[in-house]
Amino acid sequence: MVSDVKVKGSAVYAIPGGIESGKVLAIAINCQGSGVLTVQVKPAGVSFPLTCEKGEIIPTLNEIQMSKDHPEASLNFTSKSNVTWSFAAGWDPNPPRRQ
Repeated sequence: MVSDVKVKGSAVYAIPGGIESGKVLAIAINCQGSGVLTVQVKPAGVSFPLTCEKGEIIPTLNEIQMSKDHPEASLNFTSKSNVTWSFAAGWDPNPPRRQ
């Protein structure tokens, strides 16, 4: 799943096929503008805030190992309208080993 446009404000994107336990979800995000973009993986209970800067594109990559199956899931992005963002997400076929 990929967002190939710049988005302002909040949006929800379904995760096709839902979440499978043990898989690693990779989410790459670019944000710009003064404010915070909060990303939630629902219903997995995972969320993280990103601080965005005016006049500067802030790239971020998060990889999250899923612990439970969820047949229906989504990525929820929440921000005020002065933050512009885009993302790409997918399942990492070769995630780093956790120690």
